[in-house]
Amino acid sequence: MLFDVLDNLEWYRALHPQMQGIIDIMDRSLPYDDLPGTYTVQGITYKVMTYTTSEHAVLQTAEEAQLHIILEGEELFSLQQEGKVCVVSQITTGMFVLVRAGETYSHQQNRNSAVAVKKVVFTLPGLGA
Repeated sequence: MLFDVLDNLEWYRALHPQMQGIIDIMDRSLPYDDLPGTYTVQGITYKVMTYTTSEHAVLQTAEEAQLHIILEGEELFSLQQEGKVCVVSQITTGMFVLVRAGETYSHQQNRNSAVAVKKVVFTLPGLGA
């Protein structure tokens, strides 16, 4: 798992061949204007999600590498290994998290209060664990 601010996304261009395309999509602000749903632009698939956080996290395992970008709001995001939490981060508007294929993570959680979140998740095929 890797997390950083969106302004630094260009530093990670070499991680995946589609990273420049993702930067271009974000520079055009497409996910900010999109309604919730799945989109494909320039061969890059992404999902725009809106939800309200709760005290209970949603646990998922990434089938392919994913780049989560918070467009609005904030949430707790954690990486799990062997059923135990090993990294927890509060991610907020303008931050991203890169999860590799096979990594288990939890998200959509906030401890203090329910928060409305808009997030885009890009799929990065071929970027394994």
